[in-house]
Amino acid sequence: MILACKHCDKLINVGQIGRQQRAICPICHTHLVSCKSEQQQWLNAFSFASLLFLFSSLYPPFISFSQRGLSQQMSLWDAVFLLSDKYSTALALMFIFTILIMPLIVCFLVLLTNSRLWNRLNPHNARWIAKTLSYIMPLNLADIFLVAVLVSTFKLMSYAELSMGYGFWAYVLFVFCFVELLTLIDANTLWQRQQKQFEPKPLLCGKSALSQSLKQCSVCGQLTSQSHCPRCYAKTHFRKPYATSRAFAWMLTSLVLMLPANMLPIMNTINLGQNTFATIFSGIVIMWQDGSYPIAIIIFVASICIPLFKAGALFYLLFEAKMCNNPKRASQLYRWLEWMGKWSMIDVFVVIILVSLVQLGTVLTVEPQIGIVFFAVMVLCQMMAVHSFDPRILWDKLETNE
Repeated sequence: MILACKHCDKLINVGQIGRQQRAICPICHTHLVSCKSEQQQWLNAFSFASLLFLFSSLYPPFISFSQRGLSQQMSLWDAVFLLSDKYSTALALMFIFTILIMPLIVCFLVLLTNSRLWNRLNPHNARWIAKTLSYIMPLNLADIFLVAVLVSTFKLMSYAELSMGYGFWAYVLFVFCFVELLTLIDANTLWQRQQKQFEPKPLLCGKSALSQSLKQCSVCGQLTSQSHCPRCYAKTHFRKPYATSRAFAWMLTSLVLMLPANMLPIMNTINLGQNTFATIFSGIVIMWQDGSYPIAIIIFVASICIPLFKAGALFYLLFEAKMCNNPKRASQLYRWLEWMGKWSMIDVFVVIILVSLVQLGTVLTVEPQIGIVFFAVMVLCQMMAVHSFDPRILWDKLETNE
């Protein structure tokens, strides 16, 4: 089997992958394909387990806290409705998409692709299912939400007594199962079971697909010289259209939003009738002064350092795409950007959790502020910038020079 690397565009003959093996691109070290023992059974098992623990975490008490004789017990389902009714529908939709809709879609699609129905689907329907799965998987924020819950508990410890309910422990088990499920999904294996790959002849391994006038389908990975993929019928391109200009525009927008996101307050804590407005940086300072050094460092790195690093790194990639000095290092940097993109959402979820769970009137209440909206949009713009960039252009000029 010959595949084109999604990062350097080189054609690699991976042969027959054995059980518990994976193929790595020898040029840029990107993961190509993997094969695990009884992979379909494990996918089904983790899908069912994820669904079981997810539904088990929605209705039981998630967290309980009390202060000055007043107590409150909230479930995740109650938190969604409270957030929608009292504050922001947009934050409520982000909350329910993260904890419910996205995992449900992934689990049901995985179960569908591992059933007999997958082999009977026509290429059009299979394309839309695989496309939906590939687009929604990078939006997994369940692990980020769990970290945000832990950060929120540290923040609340100075105000009230806390206890975790059955819903919290069920959600912890769900996150472990769901993250393992995502690591088992392999798009190439998925399509090979639906329909075997067509291999145009001749193919020169070690050379790029572009140099052989071949395009790689962004949905199923099929190599073709046609305008539409012969396997899934998706439209094909040699490179992502307007990749550099779109990435630059998205990142520039995020930089504009970064100023109000860090200057404006993200939440207001009402404790015994006293309002305390907090920006991202002031919240970090308060946690540091309270002695919560690990949490302060996590928030500082995720909410301030990572957005700045991502902006600088993407501008470096845009420069490297024109100069072609070290494409291997640039490709590795791009993989880091893909991985770390969602971690900046920790502060957004901390605010969502505190707002939806802490409602004790004037005794203790947390309210969202406009700064969190700017911050959430800024993070999403940075994620779109990284997604819009095409890492294959980092290698194009190098092969031309060779």
